[in-house]
Amino acid sequence: MRSVRIVGISNTHGDLAALSEGSSPTGHAGRWPGTQKAGHIVQRRRSWLAVAGFALAGALVLSGCGEDTPESGADGTGTEPMGELTIAAFGFGESKILAHMYADVLEEAGFETDVKELTTREVVAPALEKGDVDVVPEYIGTYTEYLNLRENGEDAEPLATTDPNDTLTVLTPLAESVGVTVLEPSAAQDQNSFAVTADFAEENNLESLSDLAALGGEYRLGGPPECPKRPFCQPGLEGTYGITISEFVPLDTGGPLTKEAIGDTIDIGLVFSSDGGIEALGLQVLADDQSLQTADNVVPVMNSDVYTEEAASALNSVSEVLTTDDLIALNNLVDIERQQPDDVAEQWLKDEGLIS
Repeated sequence: MRSVRIVGISNTHGDLAALSEGSSPTGHAGRWPGTQKAGHIVQRRRSWLAVAGFALAGALVLSGCGEDTPESGADGTGTEPMGELTIAAFGFGESKILAHMYADVLEEAGFETDVKELTTREVVAPALEKGDVDVVPEYIGTYTEYLNLRENGEDAEPLATTDPNDTLTVLTPLAESVGVTVLEPSAAQDQNSFAVTADFAEENNLESLSDLAALGGEYRLGGPPECPKRPFCQPGLEGTYGITISEFVPLDTGGPLTKEAIGDTIDIGLVFSSDGGIEALGLQVLADDQSLQTADNVVPVMNSDVYTEEAASALNSVSEVLTTDDLIALNNLVDIERQQPDDVAEQWLKDEGLIS
């Protein structure tokens, strides 16, 4: 059975101690549960005849019931359990959809799964490396630079590029060095984007971030709390485009708080390129004409200690068919139509024939 645990969904770093709740007796959710066979305790009798009688009765019972065999299975289903895997989601709708997709295909493959909804990469990535969670839906460019800066310092030259294949080549050994296996990326991309109100863009003839920089002025920026330190967020707007940020307002990660604040308490908001509700909210994304953002294809990553071919195959089946258009449509169902991420994920997988 699958359960959903919500741990620190507010945009704080949270408490990793909460991750230990509900862990297996071994302390690791990825350990494979064993099977047990029932035994019979036969008390010794003083009378030889009594012993013989019990033995004969036991033989008759066993001949009628049969022992556990590869055909019958210890659980009576004909199969052995594959194990339990915990999937972590970041604190925004798209990641929750993806986490439930991964959980559903893993269950179809015979695993038991548990989805934990966490917050930022600063919480999720260490949890994955420690084995507190086992699988995460990641983004190749952002994850590459997170590991790059952590490994090589805040002044490290960027390693991620706009080419997903080149970025994957760099990411794979970086992840392996921290005990994480990168699986197959999907065609679906979700890059950081920056939006203003459609009215403001029309009044000032803005189509790109370079247009905004040329307009001059100072702007209030809203987004996730980590934005002022992320190279593709506030530092990128200031360094790559020369846009002056007068104030940063910590909100959520491309979510309703940020989108509702644009044109009110902030002028520019970080949103996602796969957000299906931007236009409906009267917002306009400004084109990243100087390629600040890298390739950010969705990719499953897995703690290497619990990697199996069966799990990898199940997760890669999602990557094989998932597109950016799918993400936009699915996000619209959750963000605009207010459907639940797990329901949306399940229906899409059924429509694609990935689960029964």
